[in-house]
Amino acid sequence: MHNQIASFRAAIDQRPVSRYQWRLLLLLALLLITDGYDAQLLGYVVPTLAQQWGLEKAAFGPVFSANLFGLTLGSLLITPLADRFGIRRVLLSCVLLYASLSLLMLLSTNLESLMLVRFLCGIGMGGAMPSAIALMADYAPPRLRTLMVTLATCGFSFGGAAGGFVAAGFMDSFGWQAVILAGGLAPLLLWPWLFFYLPESLSRLLRDAPPYVRLQRLSQRIVPAWQVPAAEQVQPAQAAPKLSMLALLRDGFARPTLLLWATFFVSLMLLYFMVSWLPSLLQDSGLSRNSANLATSMFLFAGTLGAVLVAWLADRVGSKTRLLASILGGAALCMVLIGLFHAEPLWLLVAVFAGGFCVIGGQLTLNAFASNFYPAEVRATGTGWALGIGRFGSILGPLFGSLLLAMHLPVQYIFMLAAIPAALAALLILQVKAPQA
Repeated sequence: MHNQIASFRAAIDQRPVSRYQWRLLLLLALLLITDGYDAQLLGYVVPTLAQQWGLEKAAFGPVFSANLFGLTLGSLLITPLADRFGIRRVLLSCVLLYASLSLLMLLSTNLESLMLVRFLCGIGMGGAMPSAIALMADYAPPRLRTLMVTLATCGFSFGGAAGGFVAAGFMDSFGWQAVILAGGLAPLLLWPWLFFYLPESLSRLLRDAPPYVRLQRLSQRIVPAWQVPAAEQVQPAQAAPKLSMLALLRDGFARPTLLLWATFFVSLMLLYFMVSWLPSLLQDSGLSRNSANLATSMFLFAGTLGAVLVAWLADRVGSKTRLLASILGGAALCMVLIGLFHAEPLWLLVAVFAGGFCVIGGQLTLNAFASNFYPAEVRATGTGWALGIGRFGSILGPLFGSLLLAMHLPVQYIFMLAAIPAALAALLILQVKAPQA
């Protein structure tokens, strides 16, 4: 299988990006827009829900963490299934799961029911993102892989940003239910397009019997002159991997895998602390509800710009880890600046924009880095386990936020404490080196 995958990669790297590849990028970006919107929508509706239900905002910390615990399980348990049974069918199932469960949020009347729905919704969302990343990495030209994977994952931050505009535009007139309704309907409307146009993963297609009819049909749309070369005489990889997770710890991958998991842990701790509590913290700094929601959208939109720029640079520099360390170090500085300027609206917005550029831009490029780091046959598992281990950090992020809010710490101190995980992420990623590098 390895020589066949290498041949395909070499062929697509020598040609311009095809219309089929651009369409795949668009579909996966749209999918991750719905994923990002659903991941962020709770942050926009919590201040209103807390008021209607007569609760403190800090009481919703466990709800955020239940969702993130579901994301963790989805990343850890579903992505090995994607490598074993095919990314396409797992991805389609995940989209149906989180779309339908997002609509069930409309029936929630208390914290307990909301926690349950968000936990189950998180399982679908947790399986969707790494599977989409792995599929894009399969069919992107190697020379543009980091950029194209990151462009797809930018959908996540763009979707989260869209939630702020939906909240600002519709909550006053139609209530918090409008924000949730949009989050459930959008992926359901997209699903038929995904069903008809998403391909299966490359390694899964190569498990077909020769002459690989499905792969030949697909290759005619991307590299028409390419033919599947003969497989190796010994083909241990032809069988679906039973424990693909173990491959992440063999052949020199153990140390860099553990370092990568630690980087994801602290980076996602910061990211989900920010997306969960930024609207509330900005309101505590003196901004109105709509202004705080729009500022949070600006934070997420800045992350999209940061991810595109950092990914473009990553495909052109020799050391991707140094570039990532620089952007994550910048995130630490931005957290300090947000704390310093929390009472000055203009400079606060500038610092929030820069923070989004570094925090989300760094994390989305980190996702692409992980997808490129592992062999094709365990790519979904490698990306999924990095995100899954990182999700434990993302569970702690909102919980720490609720704890700090409950302690009534000054807003500037809360933001300055947020600089610590960003600085740790920068130090950790510097130590990651590929085997035999």
